[in-house]
Amino acid sequence: MRFEHRAIDTLINTSFLSTEEGGGGLSYLFKDMANRPKIETPSDLIGHLDDNNIGAAVVSIMEPAHADWVAQAHQEYPSKILPAMIVDPTKGMPEIRRVRQYAEECGVRCLRIPPFRYTLPPTDRVYWPFYVLAIEMNMAVSMNVGMPGPRRPGWVQNPIHVDEVAFHFPELRLVMTHCGQPWTEEVISIITHWDNVYMSCTAVAPKYWPENFVHFINTRGGEKMMFGTEFPTIDWQRGREEVATLSLRANVAPLFFQENAKRAFDWQPDLS
Repeated sequence: MRFEHRAIDTLINTSFLSTEEGGGGLSYLFKDMANRPKIETPSDLIGHLDDNNIGAAVVSIMEPAHADWVAQAHQEYPSKILPAMIVDPTKGMPEIRRVRQYAEECGVRCLRIPPFRYTLPPTDRVYWPFYVLAIEMNMAVSMNVGMPGPRRPGWVQNPIHVDEVAFHFPELRLVMTHCGQPWTEEVISIITHWDNVYMSCTAVAPKYWPENFVHFINTRGGEKMMFGTEFPTIDWQRGREEVATLSLRANVAPLFFQENAKRAFDWQPDLS
């Protein structure tokens, strides 16, 4: 099946490079993760993306052992791969230095922060130096919201915390991920309230998106909501097929699949 709109995947995790089994604590939710396409080289990744009419992607370094692979992918496809990295804000200045190193060596232009890993909400002061750094380096901050897949306390990922971050850092481009369930109304309100807050619609299969979430994509959220999978969590073919059933409006689909991501990440990728 050839999908109609060329897309940007706004989040891929390099966990597909890991030799460990278990799906990162998600196997109880996604029992078929072992069946995801195998990816060994950057050209493999580009090939699988193209098979699903995806022309570019944000690829997040999940652990230091994956950094060289992402750096190579960015070197080979500089206009198709935007490197991101998981950061641990509890490590302070050594982590700040690592961000600067990865920006220079790997081309990192997005910081990934999953609050469930640290059991600290995004308003905690340990995050603030990374927000300032992201603004200084023209990086987006991509942050999980909603009940986490791994069985960890979810309250730290209530999107209401993003409201205060956006207030204190209005220049910061904040990309919420993982759809925010069960706090969908909070997601809608916060995205509407702040100019620089977006949603990467990842990690939840589109057939499970609430009706008000889909309505928001098609209406007031048309310029803020973005396609994504968090592959290997969601398989690209499944993500595209299920989005195709949502009847996105003709004026919204180009925004959802491409244009919003270009603004959120300040990126002009090659989608050929």
